[in-house]
Order: sequence, then structure tokens, then C-alpha cells
Amino acid sequence: MSAARFPHLLRAELRLILRERLTWAILAALVAALCLAASTGAGRVAAERGALAQAAADGARVVHEARAAHERYGRPAPIKVNYWQDPTDAFGYMTYFMAAHAVKPPTPLAVLAAGQSDVQPAVMRVGFGYSTVFDDTAYEPGSAAKLRLGPFDLAFVLVYLVPLAVIALAGTRLSSEQDRGILRLIASQPIGPRRVAGAKFGAVALVAVAGVLGGTALALLVSGGLGSLDGWNGTLALLVMALAAYVAVWVAACTVVASFWRGAVAALAILVLAWVCVTVALPTALALAVDALSPVPSRIAAIDASRRAQAHFYTGAEGSRITAAWLAGTVPEAARRPDLVEAPEIKRLARDAFYDTALAGYRDAARAHALAGAAWGRRLAVLSPATILGLALETAAGTDAGRHAAFLSAGAAYRRDLSAFFEPRILAQALEPRPVCDGCPARLDFDAYDAVPSFAPSLPRAAAERQTLMALGSLMAGALLLAAVAHRRLAEWPA
Repeated sequence: MSAARFPHLLRAELRLILRERLTWAILAALVAALCLAASTGAGRVAAERGALAQAAADGARVVHEARAAHERYGRPAPIKVNYWQDPTDAFGYMTYFMAAHAVKPPTPLAVLAAGQSDVQPAVMRVGFGYSTVFDDTAYEPGSAAKLRLGPFDLAFVLVYLVPLAVIALAGTRLSSEQDRGILRLIASQPIGPRRVAGAKFGAVALVAVAGVLGGTALALLVSGGLGSLDGWNGTLALLVMALAAYVAVWVAACTVVASFWRGAVAALAILVLAWVCVTVALPTALALAVDALSPVPSRIAAIDASRRAQAHFYTGAEGSRITAAWLAGTVPEAARRPDLVEAPEIKRLARDAFYDTALAGYRDAARAHALAGAAWGRRLAVLSPATILGLALETAAGTDAGRHAAFLSAGAAYRRDLSAFFEPRILAQALEPRPVCDGCPARLDFDAYDAVPSFAPSLPRAAAERQTLMALGSLMAGALLLAAVAHRRLAEWPA
């Protein structure tokens, strides 16, 4: 058969596939799953945006209330205001009034993948009213039952269910003809197995790619979860190509299995087993490898270190000694003021500095582990088509482990920025108290509410493009490798 006749054969196979009820049933089920997953993802993204809006509203409300209290307490009145109730006291505002948040806003493509967002917060309140050992403890993980079931999102459908749909469409091509004896009739014609397989599986690839991409686009359109693509068009285009390459990988895998000439039942069994290995067993093994390559630091040891640090500070006169040493090192001229050692704000600053020093190694180890785990996950993801596509979707959605590790580090840096902002003001007010006026309840004159540092969130567009490009290259290489294997094996008809 000449190459010029191949398009006719491809069109014939396309007509055959599109006439089959099973094809439309499979595509309809897939589109329904995509729409349901997109709707679930849109609800999750809306909840995250609501949490961000609530955090911003809390911050604005606190500043408004502090300004109103500042004005109210700035007039003579026969009332007494404790320092922890006084927003004109820098220490009181920092520890009891301030509502500062570290935020991880969703990306425009956040609807694609939930990742670990059900256990990794998008908003963390950064405060000084209490001390915590870890950066990631100030949030509620939610329902344990939902965590056990895991998220049903677009990434789940695309990574796990799309291969099953492709297997259902292409798994028995050629094999069913062999079982029914039609393969002998085909082989008797002046046409080689490569042309026949190319037409059959090429037609399946066209239908599957169109169905998956069209269904995903429809699901995103119906759910309304896709954000404004300002600057993210390139990432989305790369994801579309990566998803098409993922479909091509499974179509090529079906072609390779068909070249074994084992019959339809054996072909389906081999393909389902391959699906289990590629999408379940291998990712699980890779996750275990990541845990082995980046061992989790002991949280129990860190909590015990925190307990011992607290016990040491509050044992006898240790707290006063530590406070005096910290004060002398921070403000040398304050050494002539022994009364400052017992000031509650000075003692709290010294205590926090002591805690931070005692727990610095444990916190650094936890952050290093999070970053190392994310790095190893990126390296090992290329070993499985499912993990590389899943990681690309999570990175584009901003729900990957790497972004969260960076978010925790940025939150810790933001807390240090806040401390550096308030500490000199607290010390200045403690060294030279200046009442607002005679007879005013407000003791001091802190009003720099708008100058308090705000958290600078980031959207990892460059990282998403890099990861998606890596996924595209890996999936294309896998599809071409499988196609080359199938091309070699389909050199001649079976005996």
C-alpha cells in the first residue's frame, strides 16, 4: 500500500471509531468526571480566595480599631488602660492587636490540582502572642475523613482516569481482530502491519487527544474556576502540549502491547497491570525513596527542646539573668537601668530571642527537610509519566511541595521582619516613656500602623513554566521511545 493511501485508511478508522457507542460512552464518562473535578477544584479555590479576603479584612479591621482606640485614649479620661490593651504601646499592639498574615495566593491555574493544599495552609497568621516550635502549626487541617479520601480534582482525573479511558479505547485494537480471525484477512492484503497499526492507533490518538483536551476545556469553562491568565498563557500552552503527550504515551503503550499478538484479554490485562505500576506502584515507591533520601527530623525532639528552653528560662533567676544579658547586648546604655530587666515587654523580647536561639537548629532542619524533599521529588518525578505530569499540574496550580516549603521559609522571614520593625520601637518606648498627654489613658505614642511591614506573596510562574517544559520533554521522549519499540516490533505480521 502506498503512502498516499494512508490518509484514506486513517479516515476510515476514524469513522469506525466514531460510530462505536463505546467510544462515546467512554468520552461522556470522562467529560463528566472532568466537569465534576473542575467544579470541586473551583470550590476549593473560591474557599482559598475567601480565606485570603478574610485575612485582609481582619488586618484592616485591626488597624481601624487601633486608630479609633488611639484617638479615644488620647484624650484625658478617668480610666486605666493596661499595656496589653493599649494600641499606642508598640508592645501591646504587636502582641495583642496586630493581625499580620503570610499568604499563599492561588495561581490562575489553581483549579487544576489540589496537591497537598488540604493539609498545607494558604494563610498563616504571624503573631507574637505565643511561641511555636514550627512554622506550619497555626492552621486547622480539616476533616480527617476527607483527608483519608484525598482530593478529587482535575489532576486526579487527568493522571489516573485518562489512561484508563485510553486503554478502553485502544487496548483491543488489532488484538480483537486477531481473536475474531479478521487479522488473517487484513494480512492477506498488500499492506504491512505498521500501516495498519499506524492508522488504527493514530485514529485513537486523535479521538483521545481531542476528547481529553476538549473535555478539560469544557470543564474549566463550565466551572468558571480558571483565573485571569495574565502572563500565564505560556504555562497553559505547555500544559496542553504535555497533556497531549501524556495521552500519546498511553496510546503508544497500547501499540506496543498489541505488537505482542497475545489477544484482547491478555492485552487488556497487560495494560491494566502497566497502569497500576505506572500510576500507583511506582509513584508510591518514589514517595518512599524521597522519604529515605530526606529523613524527617524528629518533631518530638524539637518539642522537648522547646519544653526544656521554657523550663530553663523560668527556673529561679535564670529569666532575669538572660534578660539582663540580652538587654546589655542589645542596648548597652540600658545596663545602668536595672529596673528594665523586670519590665514585661523587655522580658518577653529576651525570652523570644532565647527561644529562637534554642530552637533555631530544629526549625532550620525542618525547613531544610521540606526543601530537600521537594527537590528530590522533582528529580525522581521523571521516572514515571504519572508523577511528572502530576507535578507539572501541581506546580502550575501552585499547590506543590516546593512552593509550600518556600512559603514556610518566607513566613519565617516575615516574622523576623516584623520583629525587627517592632523591637527598636518597643525598646525606645521602654527607655523613654512618653505619655500622650496628662491624664490620658494612653501611655505612649505608637501610631505607625501603616508602616508595619506587609507580607509580599509570590506566584511561581517561572517555576511552573520550567516544570511543565520538563514534563513535556519527558513525556514526548517516552511517547517517541514507545513508538519506536512498536515500529520495530511491527515489522511483519505474526506467523
